[in-house]
Amino acid sequence: MMQGGEKLKPMEVQAPKPVDDPVARRLVQDAHGRMYRWPVDFGGYRARLSLSDEGRVYTGRVSLVPRKDTTVALNGADTTLQEWVRERLWTQGMHLAFSTFEEGDGKYVLSFDPQDDPAVSHPRGRRVLLTGGRLDSWYRIKDGQYTQIGRITPMTERRVNTIERCDHAPDGKRYSSHYVMTYFTLDGQAVIGMESYVNEYTDVNGIWLPWRRRVSFGERGLVKTRVIELSEHEVTA
Repeated sequence: MMQGGEKLKPMEVQAPKPVDDPVARRLVQDAHGRMYRWPVDFGGYRARLSLSDEGRVYTGRVSLVPRKDTTVALNGADTTLQEWVRERLWTQGMHLAFSTFEEGDGKYVLSFDPQDDPAVSHPRGRRVLLTGGRLDSWYRIKDGQYTQIGRITPMTERRVNTIERCDHAPDGKRYSSHYVMTYFTLDGQAVIGMESYVNEYTDVNGIWLPWRRRVSFGERGLVKTRVIELSEHEVTA
């Protein structure tokens, strides 16, 4: 019997844990295998760097080691602008770095979003949820390629990468040549930022390396454009 003013607490109902779906797993594995990545023994690159910030040009150097370090030095640019360039080249390098499906997405539980109706054909394909990682993630996949990538970064924001165009590297694999990154508040109720990326690459000794990266974004009522260009690439051991 409950005593003086105590109330029964409703029983907590836990949502069922997602179960790995072999069809969803094959869908993600196939998309992973179609994307271009650097060779497993690729040690990185050095290059001459140019940044056009709304027409003002800065020059310098960049050195990148996949998954380890990216160093940028731009003459005359403040630390904030240099960090902006470094972060975008580092992120690009993370996406291109070699990884197997098994050591990446294959580690997680892969299942179709139960809120998606398979009878309704979404223009960007079915949504696959990744469960068990540090970030809450999901993909939409259509015709064997990623069309959207969603991430929830704990305590900060939600991000959705909408891939608008893929092109082919010399080996026939695909790479994202144009995508739009949308940032939401953590509750997903408001858009707090958007960036458009256009990527171009060049063949250096059989390896596809960044050549030009154009980024457009909104800031203080304006849409700004910055263009990162790399030249005189050197592949490092």
